[in-house]
Amino acid sequence: MQTPAVLALLLVQLLFGALPVASKFVLAHAHPLFVVTLRSLFATVFFVLLSALFSGSKYSAGHDAQPESQITKSGIPFSVHMRILVLAFFGITFNQMALFIALPSSSAAVTSIISPSIALFTLVFSVLLGRESFRLISFFSILLGGAGVFMVVNPYSQTAHSMAGSGEHWADLLNVLSAASYAFYLALVSKPPARLGTLRFSAWFFVYGLFMNLMVMAVYAKISEFGWIASPVSLTLSRPVADLPLSFWNGLLFLLLGATAMTYFLNMWAIQRVKPSLVGGFVCLQTIFGLFLSGKILNEPLTRNMIHGSALILCGVLLLAFQHYRDSKPEAQVRL
Repeated sequence: MQTPAVLALLLVQLLFGALPVASKFVLAHAHPLFVVTLRSLFATVFFVLLSALFSGSKYSAGHDAQPESQITKSGIPFSVHMRILVLAFFGITFNQMALFIALPSSSAAVTSIISPSIALFTLVFSVLLGRESFRLISFFSILLGGAGVFMVVNPYSQTAHSMAGSGEHWADLLNVLSAASYAFYLALVSKPPARLGTLRFSAWFFVYGLFMNLMVMAVYAKISEFGWIASPVSLTLSRPVADLPLSFWNGLLFLLLGATAMTYFLNMWAIQRVKPSLVGGFVCLQTIFGLFLSGKILNEPLTRNMIHGSALILCGVLLLAFQHYRDSKPEAQVRL
């Protein structure tokens, strides 16, 4: 087992687990669409610079990437650009906007509980797209995870799981849609990173994500201007920059550096060095970290339904990780 890769995955899950908590401090003073666009802008600059600095090196490509000279001579095909555009929509624009629109009306704890369901949604979409075969163990993992998600977002339960009693079930359902959107991106993504190299793909990925985020903000501003929806106080910050508290700046710094630049970079670096089953197992740590931080920092309550639901989701993900572990063993590959 590669210790550096394991430590990187551990840090990634801690940072992702803290994302909903830090977002609460930022979203208290900034519009959700503005925060999402700011994150994509920062990530675009970050990966464009990395791609330029390490172009052609071993850090810019995956194990099966094409030589840089071949890509440069032929250019990136239009079909690949369109594919990255679709990936950016599900992996950045819809996923992040749904998440950050939901967060002010949901709890960080619920977001942390739903996050591991990404692995289960990815399996569903992979089977539907014909990229993985359906197995009985997969069915049970989906059944467990689906029951857990329903238990958390069930509108007829008496969870009252958001602090100050402001939790709304539409926001919890939007959290589920955000997880499903990111899972669909994971099920679709495969060849572009290998053909372009990890850093170059990431740069284009965030460029298209930033473009679509700006388009959404422009459309939203026009709709608000015509009075078709309730106009927010501001599409950026709710108060002057000088009046923003220190908690806002600390939260924003964490979102940009920790939960955006470091997480994406370390995650891409680690998944090239460890088995997929290990990555799937580490996703469960997001819930543990998230629930601990939301309770300690935000004083959010943890209800019985949330505990039982998170346990079912984690069991489903661990069962899925166990299946991948068995499939990745050399003797299993020989049998196939």
